[in-house]
Amino acid sequence: MPEITHQGAQLGIEVFLKRLLPYLLPYLVVSQWLLYELYKKNKWQSHVGNSIKIYTIGAFGGFPTGAATISTLAQSSMISKRHASHLLGICHAPSPMFVVGVVGSQFLLSVNTGILILIILHSINLIFLVFLHVFIPMPTLPKNDQVAKSVSSPLSEGIHQASSILLLVATTVVFFTTISTVIRESMTFIFDEIPNQVTVIIYSFFEMTAGLEIAHQLFQMEALFPLLAVSILSFNGLSIHMQIFVLAKSAQLSLRPYVMYRLFHFLLFVGSCFLFL
Repeated sequence: MPEITHQGAQLGIEVFLKRLLPYLLPYLVVSQWLLYELYKKNKWQSHVGNSIKIYTIGAFGGFPTGAATISTLAQSSMISKRHASHLLGICHAPSPMFVVGVVGSQFLLSVNTGILILIILHSINLIFLVFLHVFIPMPTLPKNDQVAKSVSSPLSEGIHQASSILLLVATTVVFFTTISTVIRESMTFIFDEIPNQVTVIIYSFFEMTAGLEIAHQLFQMEALFPLLAVSILSFNGLSIHMQIFVLAKSAQLSLRPYVMYRLFHFLLFVGSCFLFL
């Protein structure tokens, strides 16, 4: 289905360029620059201090910045792999400007709603972070293992890392949006017509931003659209999960904590948004 594949790839490129790149690029560069500034000076303490810094960088840059930061530090033995595996599921959030600027302002037509969604999202993550340090003991790294690699220019390292992350994001977005389009058109060919709800499920399962885009086109006038939007935002889509899996496997991190944290986050986030929105 070459024509359908081309349409899907074109949709993925448009989604990435219009909805992701403007809100992701500047924050990725700054967050990675900050990471390498700290990295250069080796200013990483034991677990609580490290967790706060990693969470701040991930929350500012948006996913998969948190996972990229955790992977970098775990590979350099600056945090333990067990600590890193738990942080994968906790330091995981969309860019603030994506939530406020795209989901809030463009899709829900309310900046205040976007800010409220952002507060709920990070409140749940921070509860998980407190739980991690209160109830789950973490191994202490030997002091001689905490050696930062040589970084001559934090800015250039940050730009290089940001470009790698952007390439990973763009590739997965275009790929999974293409897959979604082909599956939808194949189902339409077989069944003549499929409900709009099924179309949204297909796109949202594979790619979050494309799912939000399609849901907005089809259901923006429906009363339950805000709840649908936050459900898609919380689920993330296979595209984002694959980005995290790739980065986690590069550092040989366990994915079980990530899956558990994201499951509980989905239930708590959607439930809280239902009450407040």
